[in-house]
Amino acid sequence: MTLDGPEARDHIAGLDPWGLRRIEQLLSGLEGVDAIKLVPDGRGGIEEIHVLSSSGLGAKQIVRNIESALMAEFSVEIDHRKISVAQVQKPDIPRAEVVEVPAAEPQAAAGEGRREVLLDTFGIERSGGQAVCRVALKRGESEYVGEAEGPDYATVRLEVAASAVLRALESAHDSRVRFVISDVSSTQVAGQPLVIVLVRAFAGRSSTTLPGVSRVHDSLEEAAILACLDATNRWVGASR
Repeated sequence: MTLDGPEARDHIAGLDPWGLRRIEQLLSGLEGVDAIKLVPDGRGGIEEIHVLSSSGLGAKQIVRNIESALMAEFSVEIDHRKISVAQVQKPDIPRAEVVEVPAAEPQAAAGEGRREVLLDTFGIERSGGQAVCRVALKRGESEYVGEAEGPDYATVRLEVAASAVLRALESAHDSRVRFVISDVSSTQVAGQPLVIVLVRAFAGRSSTTLPGVSRVHDSLEEAAILACLDATNRWVGASR
């Protein structure tokens, strides 16, 4: 059975009332899969499968694992060309080139460690087809503000919110570090709504890609902000 035929689409769509949810839950538990996004074709089938991985497992092996899992669990065969794997490296910047940031106060929850920079407030203004996001971050008693603007579309607002965080973070680092958004998207893993970001950090002559993720609680834009902080705070913390 293949995903390109109507019988396969009917088979997948009939797995449960939530359509492809069971497939997503299965694949998110595979080795090497940090996050996964299924793109439906609008007819009950899958158009694309996108995977984010930071493990040492090769992309071809991850694709084979996905193919095997679909066949074993659902008797469904998928064209490997529909599966794309984005692999990111864990932060690995020489200590001498990392900008040191004084630690913030420990968080109340045990086991969460310390966060270098915390979200204080944020707001989004939507007018004339444009969205402007302003973010205020705190590091101890210091406050840093960033702002970004873009077209008022749902997907673009995620990038606008994330970019506002990065502008504030650059201020917190006295512009000795530059950050650029490589990608930001919303997805679901095991039924949980998430926002995933990839941030490119430049410090001196070194650069690295920083993955961050946050659950969606109040809004996608807030989750994009927290995902950026997750990426950058873990980078600075890991470099100590």
